[in-house]
Amino acid sequence: MNKKHLCAALAVLLVGGASIGCGNAPDENAALATTEATAVAVAPTKPPPIIAANTAAPAPTSAEVAPPTPTAQPTMEITAAPTDVPPTPVPPTAVPPTAVPATVAPPAPPAPTAIPPTAVPPTAAPPPSSPGSINGLSASNFAIQDRAQLTVNGDIWFEFHVANSTNSDVPFDALGVMPKKDGVDRPQWYQHSWGGNNDVIPPDGLSWDDHINLPEAGNYTLRLVICFDGPACQAQNGTWHTLSQEIPVTIR
Repeated sequence: MNKKHLCAALAVLLVGGASIGCGNAPDENAALATTEATAVAVAPTKPPPIIAANTAAPAPTSAEVAPPTPTAQPTMEITAAPTDVPPTPVPPTAVPPTAVPATVAPPAPPAPTAIPPTAVPPTAAPPPSSPGSINGLSASNFAIQDRAQLTVNGDIWFEFHVANSTNSDVPFDALGVMPKKDGVDRPQWYQHSWGGNNDVIPPDGLSWDDHINLPEAGNYTLRLVICFDGPACQAQNGTWHTLSQEIPVTIR
């Protein structure tokens, strides 16, 4: 409530009291006082100037300052210093030993291969002369006949004709067929067909047929040969001269 309102209220109270004291009729005095109070209360007043409120609290007087109440001091609890507990020793983790790979022994060197002894080929007869003429003699025909039995120990029939170009008798000591197996002459299987009795090849030549027997299976060649070395021819020590081409045969 502002100051003017307070004064108006006090005036109403004073007027009312005065009326009572002077013996005025209470209704009239009360009505008058009420009218004036209302007029005073309704009349507009000029607002007071705005004064910034002093927010700072007024300093307490000595009477208002109460003696400080003693604050109970907290009881200090003395906590025993923690005893240093030694750390539990952690056993060291065993490091597994590094696996050392087993040393692989180098393989033993292979045993030296035994070198087989060099096979000594059988002594070959001197190479025959090329088919052709020897002392004026040559084979104008040499062939295997159709009746030949190309089996082990079979009768292998052949035929030949020896021509004489000298127009005279030509003496000789052995005439026949020489077998060759796997490229080697086999004189032990030679088939003697003529000679040994001071025989000669007349000027018109000599024709004959005969057969040879071979005791082993295999691949052979057969050719017509002649020898002029006397008894050495029959002993297989003479020189054999080839009169014909070689004919291949297979014995089974």
